[in-house]
Amino acid sequence: MREGLRGKRNFGNSFIELLPFFFMLSLILLTFYNLFFSTFNLKKVIKMNRSMSNIDMELRKVKERNEKLDNLIKQMDKNSELYVEKFIREYMQLQKSGEKIILFK
Repeated sequence: MREGLRGKRNFGNSFIELLPFFFMLSLILLTFYNLFFSTFNLKKVIKMNRSMSNIDMELRKVKERNEKLDNLIKQMDKNSELYVEKFIREYMQLQKSGEKIILFK
């Protein structure tokens, strides 16, 4: 006996057919949640990247200043007498005998 078009249908396979759809839907929802509502959402990541670039610029400035100070230390080691005299004259405002100092504002 043959069943017609309106015969019994097998609904056992319908859940298995919908399983990939539910899986993809859950992946899309989780991705949306992570992009906009999680602890490290898109807005916070962009803000962190900006702050990292600012920190990198400050780090470069500090490195350049350290290099200048290292060069100054090397020069002071080579010509120590010159820099000692310069320090005494400029910062301690000492003078040689017979020498006059004129201060300008």
